Amino acid sequence: MTNLIPRKLSLVLLLLVAFCSGCQANNDQGGASTSIPLKKLNTLAEKGDSLTWNDFAAYPYEDEGSGLYIRKYNIEGGHQLMISGKSLDKKPDHIYVVNKDGEKIDLLKENIKKMNLK
Repeated sequence: MTNLIPRKLSLVLLLLVAFCSGCQANNDQGGASTSIPLKKLNTLAEKGDSLTWNDFAAYPYEDEGSGLYIRKYNIEGGHQLMISGKSLDKKPDHIYVVNKDGEKIDLLKENIKKMNLK
């Protein structure tokens, strides 16, 4: 009976660690905004194909990838930004802005002003 308590405790701790590792914050920036302001997004979009993962480091994201890095960011006004690539050490392959209606453009190839985000 006394041997059963350490086993149960070990199992509970293992499950707790597994649960917490799956729920950890992807980007722990103290005081960071919960969404990217449109003004900041327009400024970043001017960089075009020189955008990197680090340009978005100040904002929280959801990790959507499996095999690829895919990060989803919220943009002011209910829009989303999706960044994908094979490596965080290289430039992203795609950076899409998806408006509330589902229309998307690739910031690396197109001008964000086409979307007229509000």
